[in-house]
Amino acid sequence: MAQVKRLAYVQIEASDLDAWRNFGRDVLACELVESGDPLDVRFRVDDRPWRIQVTSGPRNDIVAVGLEVDCAEDFATLRERLIDNGVTVRSGDAEACEARGVRELLSFSDPAGMAVELSYGSLLRPQQPFHAPIAHGGFVTGDQGLGHLMLVVENVDEVHRFYCEMLGFVTSDYVSTPDYGGQRGNFVFMRCNPRHHSLAIGYLPLGRRLGHLMLQVRDFDDVGRGLDRVLRSPFRQTRALGRHINDRMFSFYVESPSGVQVEYGWGGLEVEEGNHDVKTYDVTSAWGHQHLLKK
Repeated sequence: MAQVKRLAYVQIEASDLDAWRNFGRDVLACELVESGDPLDVRFRVDDRPWRIQVTSGPRNDIVAVGLEVDCAEDFATLRERLIDNGVTVRSGDAEACEARGVRELLSFSDPAGMAVELSYGSLLRPQQPFHAPIAHGGFVTGDQGLGHLMLVVENVDEVHRFYCEMLGFVTSDYVSTPDYGGQRGNFVFMRCNPRHHSLAIGYLPLGRRLGHLMLQVRDFDDVGRGLDRVLRSPFRQTRALGRHINDRMFSFYVESPSGVQVEYGWGGLEVEEGNHDVKTYDVTSAWGHQHLLKK
């Protein structure tokens, strides 16, 4: 069945682009790409021209999720499926496709109102290898895509059905916990490739759509080195080192200049299809990941 295969990119709107330049480059070790537009900052993590776009604006939240399929045939099938189910779909023109670096592009909103962009044929630049601005072993991307997103939605069941039935995501597991930083948390985790989840959804009273963006490093020590950089920076660590109970990610969390969280992790579970049963957990982490209060 035609389905989304990976998270391709994200667009975040932020009120302080200079702080984001420092955060993405000097803390996350992403390669800064200046677009020539002072209101647009982009970051590379692999041989794509960019994976994270930060544009100037007051929202301080995610504004677009980029998903991709493998080929034109799957793109057409998903487009038809969305239209047949009453979803308003807008096709990207040549200028929009060039801006995103894709062959074809369409956009729509999910049932929570999140702007979603679907594409295929993304531009690669292996002749210009990813160059981390500091010593770094690189990020896990490729067939697993950029990383994962946790999106805050109120209509969890409706959004869950949409991503599974319309876009082909598969449920990995659930977490229902009475104490997620002092409040109840109910989360659904969905995959579209071997990465345990590319998308998680749930409701938290955060006042923004993006709960967190996860970047996975290749080298275990880059988690520790990343934490060292956070502790030397003006940016706040928001969750302690820990290991998630479902995807086994060893990670910490840091607050970006926009207030949205970035999880910086290593060792995430890769799912072998046909060899993974859906589970429910009552905690998010096997150990650690304590929520850290503002000082």
